[in-house]
Amino acid sequence: MSFTLRENRTVSTLVAVWVLGTALATVAGPFGTLDALPLMSRFAYWACVVALSVFGNQVVSALSQGRSNGFKYLMWIGFIIVTTSVIYLLNAQLFENWYGARLYLYLLGVVTAIVLIVHGAFALIHTLRPEAPALSPENPSATFVLRIPLAQRAALIRIEAQDHYLNVVTTKGSSLILLRLGEAVQELNQAQGMQVHRSHWVAFDAVEKHHRKNNRDLLLMADGQDVPISRSFRDAARAAGLF
Repeated sequence: MSFTLRENRTVSTLVAVWVLGTALATVAGPFGTLDALPLMSRFAYWACVVALSVFGNQVVSALSQGRSNGFKYLMWIGFIIVTTSVIYLLNAQLFENWYGARLYLYLLGVVTAIVLIVHGAFALIHTLRPEAPALSPENPSATFVLRIPLAQRAALIRIEAQDHYLNVVTTKGSSLILLRLGEAVQELNQAQGMQVHRSHWVAFDAVEKHHRKNNRDLLLMADGQDVPISRSFRDAARAAGLF
């Protein structure tokens, strides 16, 4: 589920960009397609062109990650040339008298513009989204936090087991992921926190106070919820300074 949550957000973004780009191009019919193609043919044409651009954008971005700027520019230039050639051959099948260097250069400019627009759309989406906590030795919980949606990625407060899921509570809200508490505790073994109950893990910085109720040890957390300390974890919690 944690993998699915992250991947679904990415897929949703890709589909949204593809749908929006296809719809706008179908209605506007740029580069002569409004007059040359009927509505459904125009839709199919732009669906393929925009899909190729969106998919290529992801592939080139992945292959270019961590590489030099020179390598990235070569990758993008190569992608534009390959895409232009594919669309040129497609147009040769759809339109009469579609051949020659002039039309190829014209199409090269069109493809370059589309790639820049799609790339800009992804850049804008990335800018508008909240950033995840930085991965660093000083922030070992950041790796675990990457499991949850971007909107809730922040400092951990507590984790609670709920059937087969974990309710992960951060300073930005809560979200459910499909994971066992034992696996989460193992991932967080270097973080500033600990398991205090078979169903609960808490972050040290998020503990407001310790109190007792009905002969039970409880921790009041930063989100206002009480977390119980079970007998089996009581000595460890005391040793950690939680009470």
